[in-house]
Amino acid sequence: MNECRKTSSKKIAVVVGTRPEIIKMQPIVKELEKRKTELKLLFIHTKQHYDWNMSGAFLNELLLPKPDIFLNVGPGSHGVQTARILARCEKVFKKEKPDLILVEGDTNSALGSALAAAKLGITVGHVEAGCRVFDRKMPEEINRVVITDLSTLHFAPTKTCVQNLLREGISKKRIYLTGHPLVDLLHEVKSKINQRFITKFDLKPKEYYFVTLHRAENVDSKIRLKEILTAFSELVKFMPIIFPIHPRTSKSIRKFRLEKYLKGIIITEPLKYLETLSLIKYAKLVLTDSGGVQQEATLLGTPCVTLRGSTEWIETVNYGVNFLAKSQEKIISTCKWIEDKYDEIISKFSSMHDIFGKPYVSKRIVDIIVEQLNNI
Repeated sequence: MNECRKTSSKKIAVVVGTRPEIIKMQPIVKELEKRKTELKLLFIHTKQHYDWNMSGAFLNELLLPKPDIFLNVGPGSHGVQTARILARCEKVFKKEKPDLILVEGDTNSALGSALAAAKLGITVGHVEAGCRVFDRKMPEEINRVVITDLSTLHFAPTKTCVQNLLREGISKKRIYLTGHPLVDLLHEVKSKINQRFITKFDLKPKEYYFVTLHRAENVDSKIRLKEILTAFSELVKFMPIIFPIHPRTSKSIRKFRLEKYLKGIIITEPLKYLETLSLIKYAKLVLTDSGGVQQEATLLGTPCVTLRGSTEWIETVNYGVNFLAKSQEKIISTCKWIEDKYDEIISKFSSMHDIFGKPYVSKRIVDIIVEQLNNI
């Protein structure tokens, strides 16, 4: 009873702002909802992703509560967007006085809210802590490193992430190897992933490629974007490709007048989450620059070609189920190599053991938070 009284007044602010954050924080939000007698959830959405298909639709589909606060940050440069998040979070935190804020990953929403909290002396917990690609040209990498410096509790999804944090001087007492909450979400929805989602596109299992593309280094550069789309236009000649197109990518394709490279590719608006997972599971392979899609492909047993020169999920590369391919020629040759070695690659999934942790990751994270709050 004493422990319950200690934590009954504690308030946890969960901050999200993008589609990946909503997806990955869903199990934690649901776990906090279960513990409403112990902990008060303050659910904040920055609206960094302001497009309904990239954000709001996922709140409904994943049965999440309506956020308590919308910050309505909207579009803008990194500086403008982060400044808005910082200023608006500071105002909210001063009023609401959370005891701890939880952020996920590497977004401007995570950075701005963590910075606001740290300046106000509020404890910051970082979910997906310790991911690194060791490339400071990536805005996400800068965000990750700064969030690490601002955080008190580091919830690392893999042993590699733990080692990254230790190398940067983070005390091992503040690092928790919890696994990744995405494991919980896929465990929860696995029975709902099925082939009916792919038949609407006239696709057959293992007879198409699934593509996503959105990162700044790929879509904001005409040279890079043209190179990747040219590779797609070659691949589609021998394998159907479905491409749910990100608003940012669509805008760049129009801006650079690269529409001709989409000929023959099935283009769709951003899809619902279960549709996306089903298309990933039944694809022959996935081509993506998304960290989350790399994880989902691995957990669902689908080989992945990462359209970058590095990845935060190096374990997937080491297991031989994820392949880095940055240039046009490398993308095409890698896909052909996977086709030739397909059965051998598929067999590797059976030897992978809890690459991103075991189920009940979110419970472990919330248990740690309760314990830490009792010591504050």
